[in-house]
Amino acid sequence: MKIELETIPVWDGVQENCECFICSLMSEAQKDAINFYLGNSVMNPETRVRVNEHGFCPKHWRMLAAANKPQGVALMGDTYLETTRVKAGAAINGLLSASNPRQAKKAVRAFHAVMDSREKGCLVCSAMEERLQRYLYTTCYLWGEDPSFREALSQGKGFCLHHFTLLLEIGEKALSSKLYPEFVRAMAQLEVANLDRMAKDVHWMTQKYKSENADKPWHGCEDAHKRTVDTLTGRSRVIDPVR
Repeated sequence: MKIELETIPVWDGVQENCECFICSLMSEAQKDAINFYLGNSVMNPETRVRVNEHGFCPKHWRMLAAANKPQGVALMGDTYLETTRVKAGAAINGLLSASNPRQAKKAVRAFHAVMDSREKGCLVCSAMEERLQRYLYTTCYLWGEDPSFREALSQGKGFCLHHFTLLLEIGEKALSSKLYPEFVRAMAQLEVANLDRMAKDVHWMTQKYKSENADKPWHGCEDAHKRTVDTLTGRSRVIDPVR
């Protein structure tokens, strides 16, 4: 398994000391991918061919449309819509010509299949997946090779449960069979400690809304509900996770 290492952003992420530095890195990866398709790349014929073939998932189409770069999105939308109509041409004709229930059901299934295929392979999601795999692999690699990174990671705030799961899976590929069990134990200990911290924070938030605690300090738990949701779901997760 040969993967390009991303040591600098991973080190920077660990030193950021956020709730899940992989989520933070993936937020940047998403911004980079969106900006790429809003920039001059849209004038590149190779890029337009890729957009016409793969397009974007609904979430990333909406992000592109909301980014205040209408010309580039219009150019991509123009040729993507044209390509979609060509690919769906036979299925649309089937819908138009259906004259009995059997033909109608068959035509709807055919059209559904074309639309499903058009919504798969989002270029932004694919770019994020590639970055995610490199970030996870690099985290495991540095843990195995660099004692200072291992120490820094152990002092951090752990991971969201989504990225924690993927990290453990990638660790099997990135580390030796001798190191892997130690890595799993260390990551589990880190995660449990931080889940305990999160549980304490969100519980105190629930108690702060009781009248008898109104004048007591928040102890930094004002955003515990948001951090809890981020920990449970992953703030910037890829739709199709690395496997």
